[in-house]
Amino acid sequence: MMISQYSNTQQSEFDCAVMIVGAGPAGISSWLHLQKYAPQLARQSIVLEKAIFPRDKLCAGGLGAWCGEVLQHLEIELNIPSIYIADIDFRAAKEFYHFHQANCFRVVQRADFDHALAQVAVNRGLELREGEFLTNVTRNARGLTVRTNKKKYNVQILIGADGALSKVRRKMIPSSRPHLAATIQIFAPADPHYDPEFNQRKITLNLAALSKGLQGYLWHVPCLKNGIPSMAHGIVDFRIYPGRPRADIKKIFRDELRSRNLKHEPESWSSYPICWFSEEYIISQPNILLVGDAAGVEPALGGGIHIALSYGEVAAYTIMSAFQNNDFSLDDYTQRLYSHLAGRVLTENLHLALEMYGGKENPLKILRRLFPQKKESPNLLSLFFSGASVKNH
Repeated sequence: MMISQYSNTQQSEFDCAVMIVGAGPAGISSWLHLQKYAPQLARQSIVLEKAIFPRDKLCAGGLGAWCGEVLQHLEIELNIPSIYIADIDFRAAKEFYHFHQANCFRVVQRADFDHALAQVAVNRGLELREGEFLTNVTRNARGLTVRTNKKKYNVQILIGADGALSKVRRKMIPSSRPHLAATIQIFAPADPHYDPEFNQRKITLNLAALSKGLQGYLWHVPCLKNGIPSMAHGIVDFRIYPGRPRADIKKIFRDELRSRNLKHEPESWSSYPICWFSEEYIISQPNILLVGDAAGVEPALGGGIHIALSYGEVAAYTIMSAFQNNDFSLDDYTQRLYSHLAGRVLTENLHLALEMYGGKENPLKILRRLFPQKKESPNLLSLFFSGASVKNH
């Protein structure tokens, strides 16, 4: 489907067809999919990013699942520092489950990945406005009036790709109370005596603190930080069951660091919440939709980048349909997401998270379902609306 150019009247009414707030993987993916399928519409779209690239994000930086297939689909090859992972150790109390699959994760620094992905989009024609952020959104007779710290825009569709604490979501639904998971992370040089993961190219996910009320896990991920062999050490508490006593994640994390001979104090820790997906969420309204962390990640393990990239594809199809049919209700967005592989994973992992952190099921049993030893490579066509023709969407 190709989107015809606006008429002169439409062009005079709108400063941009689509405004994307946030230049992370979900926001940039939204623009890249528009550029692939509806280049004229992409040319009339802009992306705002409050920071200046390169900027970092609290994230272990694992490109897993179908990230590679999405990047291939978009004809993107990123030459950035990476470590390829073949093994994951899942630990719970005295039990463990070892998963092996060649190159199951590519670990990158988010500052590198996000900057490189945004640069690809800029090279393809994206108008990226760094250092600009949304301050308010109001409705007008034809669409939206968006105010930023720099100017006012008349916009037909607004995409909130602005993270867990999304201002777009708060303006869209002021009463919104997203499910937020607390996270803490540090980077430290890899110590071969305490961090065997680096030389073994292995990730460790430790769920032993479930017995202490943690509804999440600790992670130890090998990486390259400024070219130095390093480890990302972190913790997440999803609070799937908010009525239960809250775990002391600072103490759990401090004890874990000490077991690795690390004495980093809280003032050196990085902390930022992540928003996890719930079927009760409203993720679109007329002229507005949410993608990525603004809409929610899967709450079993908190992934991640593959979901963010796929949100962008679903958003692009929804927007293309809106312009084709001159219907900007966007009321098909949620169903499109649920029909996509990403939506199926989000809903399935939500139910698995309820089991994993509910205390009635052995978490390693659930993780074996999430990471089966015999795992078929995903069929690329199955990832993109079952290979359906773009013109049908």
